[in-house]
Amino acid sequence: MPYCENCGSQINPEAKFCRNCGAAIGKSPVNSQSNTAQTPVSPSPMPQPVQTTMAQDPPKMQPATPIAEASSEPIIGAIIFKKPKSLGRWDTFTGVVTGQRLIFAQMTSEMLKAAAQQSRDQAKAEGKGFFGQWADQLKGTFGYAKKYLTMSPSAILAETPGNFALDNNAISEVKLKERLIREDQQIYEFEVQIHSTAGKHKYIMDQNKDYVKLLKQVYGARVKAPFGF
Repeated sequence: MPYCENCGSQINPEAKFCRNCGAAIGKSPVNSQSNTAQTPVSPSPMPQPVQTTMAQDPPKMQPATPIAEASSEPIIGAIIFKKPKSLGRWDTFTGVVTGQRLIFAQMTSEMLKAAAQQSRDQAKAEGKGFFGQWADQLKGTFGYAKKYLTMSPSAILAETPGNFALDNNAISEVKLKERLIREDQQIYEFEVQIHSTAGKHKYIMDQNKDYVKLLKQVYGARVKAPFGF
């Protein structure tokens, strides 16, 4: 005997419905819930945290080094200038000649004293007398000024408040005029007039052919020197 697929009771083979539960014979029982297969839904993946890169500080510009500055503005040479004042006094400057400017580095009284003392001590150590020490003291000023040949132009300008510069292109004329200072020994010096767009500057410098050569190297025909220089 066949059995009802719904309740399990025996049924008549020719019956169309179960007499016990009334379910149709030969059909799958009807459930109250939908028999439609549900496609499992995968859970949405958790959002991954965004990896953020910390913003790096922009590279800091390094100050120009003396080497880099020297390559862009080479120092060519140095000249000792004296600017006359009242009562026979003067201010002393080192004229530092570069490829772009003529820098006037003022030598303060402290700097001059240090240079003189250094020269006297060295001459004394070498056994020189008073006049030998005095001669070396005069040379010591330029020896002390040689330090500017190894400094950067910006450092030279910042060394002393009285320092300043003239652009080479702004200088229209460098006029040298001889002055006799020791008639008995025929010793001369140069009165130097520097004409520029910033005005006229007057100084005194030794009658030194190397100084004149340096000026002509940079300023060419703008240098007006006496015959023979």
